[in-house]
Amino acid sequence: MENEKILSYAPVIIKLLQGAIHYDDKDIWENLLSNRTSVKDYFEKIGVNVFINEPEGYAFLKQKEFEEEDKNYYLPRLTRRIPLSYDVTLLCVLLREKLLQYDLGSTDSIRSPILTKEDLYEMLLPFFKEKTDEKKQRGKLDATINKVIDLGFLRPLKNPGKEEYEIRAIIKAKITAETLNDIKQRLQQHAEKPV
Repeated sequence: MENEKILSYAPVIIKLLQGAIHYDDKDIWENLLSNRTSVKDYFEKIGVNVFINEPEGYAFLKQKEFEEEDKNYYLPRLTRRIPLSYDVTLLCVLLREKLLQYDLGSTDSIRSPILTKEDLYEMLLPFFKEKTDEKKQRGKLDATINKVIDLGFLRPLKNPGKEEYEIRAIIKAKITAETLNDIKQRLQQHAEKPV
């Protein structure tokens, strides 16, 4: 049978190639944890590391970086690096700071803070100068929020009548505490440039 040739952890491989895996995708997450060695070995053969943060509940791929002088191991990039807009970077930094504050002061059993859409607006609005057309501005903020959702740093929650979002812990791996200040300085320099 053809199905017998398919690895039991094939769904995990495919999901990782599509993006990060999170604890709330229960079947895939459990499959990953039970087959972690096989999954890591599979990707190791193509020069890709699997990072699994079990306590925080996420896993993602990161391509190995080879030394400049080791030309025999040049590999094309698995994923494209997409530069983020100022607005998206700003929201990511604000969410990372919020998560840092939450981690330092939280005694809750909830993994990550929950924010409403209004909370997100309040976080972003002080950084936008134009306040004349509120509808247009909200549309721009919604587009920024949606892009951050697409990146996997925010997860919309399914609560009828409420627009709430969970900050995904994976943002810690993408924006470390050490790089946070550097990014904030660059954002500040960008904001101060004359239009």
